[in-house]
Order: sequence, then C-alpha cells, then structure tokens
Amino acid sequence: MTSPTPNAKLALAAWLETHTAFRLPAHANDLKSALNALDSTPEPTSYSAQFASLKRYFNRAIVVLMMFCALLGFMAVPPAFSINQSNQANIFWLFIILLGFHMLNLAVWTLTMLTTMKQQANSKGMLLSLLIFINNKVSKHSHIEKNVSAAYLHWQCPNHTNKWLISSLSHGAWGCYLLAGWIMTLLLLLTNQINFVWETTLLSDEAFIKLTQTLSVIPQWFGISLPNQLDILASRVDLISQTAATRQHWANFLLASIMIYGVFPRVFLTLVCLSIYRVKRAMLPLSTQERIIKNRYRQPESQSRHILDTEHNSDSQAGGEHISELRSELPKSAFLQHWALFEWSTETPRPLHPAKSLTMLNSREEQSHFLEVTHNEPMYLLVNARQSPDRGTRRFLRLARGHYPSLNLVLYDAKNSAFQDDWQRLARETRVPSTSLQSKD
Repeated sequence: MTSPTPNAKLALAAWLETHTAFRLPAHANDLKSALNALDSTPEPTSYSAQFASLKRYFNRAIVVLMMFCALLGFMAVPPAFSINQSNQANIFWLFIILLGFHMLNLAVWTLTMLTTMKQQANSKGMLLSLLIFINNKVSKHSHIEKNVSAAYLHWQCPNHTNKWLISSLSHGAWGCYLLAGWIMTLLLLLTNQINFVWETTLLSDEAFIKLTQTLSVIPQWFGISLPNQLDILASRVDLISQTAATRQHWANFLLASIMIYGVFPRVFLTLVCLSIYRVKRAMLPLSTQERIIKNRYRQPESQSRHILDTEHNSDSQAGGEHISELRSELPKSAFLQHWALFEWSTETPRPLHPAKSLTMLNSREEQSHFLEVTHNEPMYLLVNARQSPDRGTRRFLRLARGHYPSLNLVLYDAKNSAFQDDWQRLARETRVPSTSLQSKD
C-alpha cells in the first residue's frame, strides 16, 4: 500500500491534533520521525493506512465514474444514427447528437469560469459531491475513523481548489463519453454502408455548404479527405445516389470532427485543470496547527532547551532579577479579565468562558492587530505548553510586553510537558510573569 506523502501526513496530523486526543511524539528528532507515528498508531489499522485506503477508494470512484460515462457514450451513438431503409443518416443531426450537448456544456463552463475567476467557489458540484458520498459510504463500511475521513476530504478537496478539481472531473467525464462515442461511430462505419444526407426547410443550401466548409478548416490541416462542394450538393436528400468516395469523405469528416472538436479539447482541458488544481493545492498556506507542528520539530530536542534567537539583549541578562519561578495557581479574579489565546488550535478552556474578552492570535493579521493596541488592564496570554516556543514566539512576547504592561503568560497543561523549562526560560528572558493552568481531562 502506498504511504501518504509528507504533506498529506502533516495535514492528517494537524487535523487529528486539533479534533482528537492524538499527539505526535514530543521527543522525535525531526518532523519526518514524528510523522512516522502515524504509521503505527492506532492498531491494527494505522492512521496512515486508513488515509491511504481513502485515497485509493477516491481514485477508484473516479475510474468507475469515467467508465460509466464511456458506457453512456457507447449507448448514445447507435440511436443517433437511426438509419432508414435506404441506409441514410442525417449528417448534421449526428453532429447535434454527438457534439451539440458537449459544445453547450463547454460554453456554460467557460462562462462560469470567467464570471467566477476572482471568487472562491466553496461549492463541490454534483460530480465531486457524488464521489465524496461514495467515499464516505465505503469508508464507513471499511471501519475508517470519521476524523481520518474528514482529514482526507479537507486535504483532497480544499475550498480554494474545488472548482479546478470539479472542472478536471467534468472534462474527464466528457472526454470518456466522446472517445467512446468516437469508437462506436468508427465501428458502425466499418460494419455498415451509410449514405450521409442532409435536408432543411428553413435554411438555404448555401448555409449548409458554408457550415461544412467552416468545420473542415482544422481537419484539412491534417491532410484528411473531406467533402467538397460537389459532395455536399450530392448529399441533398433524394437528389442522386452517393458514390463510395462521397461516403468516405463524409465518414472522415464525422470522425475527424468528433476527435478534433470533442475529444482533443476535453483531454487538453482535463490536463490543464488537473495541473492547476495540483499547483494550487501545493501552494495553499499551512494551517495554524501545521505551522505549530513544523516549528515544534524545526530543531532537534537537544537544541530546544537553548535560546532560539542568536541576538543578545539586556532583557535576557536581567530577566532573572525581575521574574520569579512559575506560580502554581491563578486567582479566581484572573478568569474575569482580558485573555488572548496564542496559536490556539483546540477548544477554549471552560474556565475562560466568563472572561471579559477572548482574543484569538492564530494568524499574522490577528497578532499584528493585537500589537497595535496599548492596554493597561491585566492581560493573560494563554499558550499550549506542550508546543515548543520558537523564535517568532519570543519576538511576539517582547513586543507584547511593551503594549501590555500587565501582561501575564499562562502555560496550559505545563505539568509533565517536555517544553515547560523552555517556556519558563522564555518568560524570564522577556520579563513576563508566568503561571500555569492545568486541564481537567
């Protein structure tokens, strides 16, 4: 079984750490070693194995969808010919049946993409929704955990890339339909002698001649023998019987048109949309939890207990004179003050519900806005002590202390945390009082 890629594993680990009690090992040497925990947890079927199974089911569902569309293409062609007793088939009616709906769908798709180019489409569309529904049913039958299934869909179908994924599926389905129709058309022409005719009540003969010559422009580039003006006029209903050359020219024209105006554009658009989807998915910014995990294992643990910033400043030299060791408890009045949650990816702790205000600091914009305000009232900054502080955390605390003179650093779940000493050292260096808040799990 193919193992998920490192980026897929990171997305899976971030989702599990956010929505479950799962945690990557804190003592891993690097990110790759930490993510390997997904290959062995839980037993007997690991998270990585479940994730890989979902990807395999999703790909198989796409194959089934393409086969179903190809079957529709095989079935649609014979009724479209519907030749009469004289083995005559209306050539332009065949064009409408085989290429008309394809052209209409292509026009609607182009218009939709142009009008929504600057918008972020969150809709999953009918095809993608069908695949997700089938995937969910199969995963439920295969006893795959709901959180793993949700993590996979979050990774496979992010909102910013959905319209390109939907487009690639749509073009692929139409491509299979048209290719199957082309093959069935070829088989019918090989096994039947068909006279291609045309007739009209409202349009003139010149209109049909001009339309045929227009559609023949591109096929002529490939040196294909196509109907000339004499062939077109000779194919008028009830005029004269067709020669073998005329029938051959019309057959070439029909097959070339289906391939050039139908199959080739769909294959090309499928590849383009699939490439854009993969590029956009690869360029998606990391989530807050993904950045936390990457920062956690950026350096080996043997170095994590040293100052991560190489710059020297007077704050770190005088820190021990101003700040005492970690206090054990928070006064009850603290829970009624202003609180800020720094890079917080889980639910807000219940003791903070009566707080005067709660501010989330998960993005650069939120952190920058927090530092634009000066506040003299007590401010408590809650951090997850199980996550390792990094250089950005140190810089943020130094800046925050200047804007919030009554800032207090609160370490959540500091007990038995591998990074408790790092947080205490950081508090001393930045001269921010620190205390702890223990979860009641």
